[in-house]
Amino acid sequence: MVIIIMFVLVALGVPVTFSLGIASLVFFLQNSVPMITFAQKFLVAADSFSLLCLPFFILAGNLMNTGGVTKRLFNFCDALMGHIRGGLSYVTVVSSAIFSAISGSALANAAGLGSMQIKAMTERGYPKNFSTSVVTTASVMGPIIPPSILMVLYGITAGVSIQKQFIGGIIPGILYAVCCCAMCFYYSKKYNFPKGDKFRIKRVWEELKSSIWALLAPVIILGGILSGVFTATESGAVACVYVILVGMFVYKELTLKQVLECFLESAKTTGSILLIAATAAVLGFCMTYDMIPQKVASALTSSISTPVVMMLIFTLIYLFLGCIMEGSAIILTTVPIFVGICQTMNIDLVYFGVFVSVLLSVATVTPPVGTVMFVICKKNDLTIGQYFKNMLPWFGMIIFVCLLIACFPIITTFLPTLLYG
Repeated sequence: MVIIIMFVLVALGVPVTFSLGIASLVFFLQNSVPMITFAQKFLVAADSFSLLCLPFFILAGNLMNTGGVTKRLFNFCDALMGHIRGGLSYVTVVSSAIFSAISGSALANAAGLGSMQIKAMTERGYPKNFSTSVVTTASVMGPIIPPSILMVLYGITAGVSIQKQFIGGIIPGILYAVCCCAMCFYYSKKYNFPKGDKFRIKRVWEELKSSIWALLAPVIILGGILSGVFTATESGAVACVYVILVGMFVYKELTLKQVLECFLESAKTTGSILLIAATAAVLGFCMTYDMIPQKVASALTSSISTPVVMMLIFTLIYLFLGCIMEGSAIILTTVPIFVGICQTMNIDLVYFGVFVSVLLSVATVTPPVGTVMFVICKKNDLTIGQYFKNMLPWFGMIIFVCLLIACFPIITTFLPTLLYG
């Protein structure tokens, strides 16, 4: 009953946070559960050390877009690859991958770096439908390449190592980037896209010197996590301090006023995520109280015996939910149900976490509620119909990558197994 109420409210356009809270409140009243439990579950969910990295990663992305870091990443990639046919499309993919290794967010990718990428491609004669599509698709790497906000939420919800998930996301992220580049190669040849300026070692060297501090950011963050110098949670704080120092004292493009504005914007985004996390925790308690996870697990495992088939079922479920709900809400409401199924069928929980993050990254670009979709449409005067038509071939590529990860777990588990056993 609680699930039905939640989905009905979401379908009626009620904000996800209120849908979760109202559905939970109805359940508490129906089952005479003490209301003090509602308050306890709500507060405990938001009072988590691991959740501290969320505002830090969000802030790091905003600071990069404001402090000149993003611009230098793009210029360096352009100097390196812009000379080949369709070079700016490759530049878009690679610069998005580097940016993703700091921000962990598809929205930060599209809103900041994306605007710069589309403007550069438009100025060089690339079709608008192509430039918006490649930027949209590349932004999906934000929550796949570590650090990832979605992986943090999954790790907290499922009790799985966030650090192992980050390591597990490296190869899927690279695979996704390679597939994006393959699409760019196809379109560049088919439509004879323009070449950029002639390749010059001198320009590459100049841009490298200018962008070296920006390029060191993902090296420091991922290197620190891999070496054990700091935890995944602490890496977010390290990223923020590093970007502030570089933006203010090296590039000198970040002012104190801009830093405060970034703090305010990040606080707003973080607040909305934490509200969803808190109300989803209460809903999770309701489902556990009503034994919904056990009932769903029993129903699915009795009819499906192969892990690969189960992963394909999960793919369909998450792609559907991604079309009607926000990613963090989906993780917080479904993972408590599906983790038990994964354990019963011996599906690695680290692998499942990365897999879910990939699928819900896709949710940011799909109609009708994709946040990245709205940003791209608003900034480029596109209707959702035009956007969807342009994105159809790219959706095919995205689904192909999802199916590869679903069918071949080793893509995700290879590095965590190699490093942690």
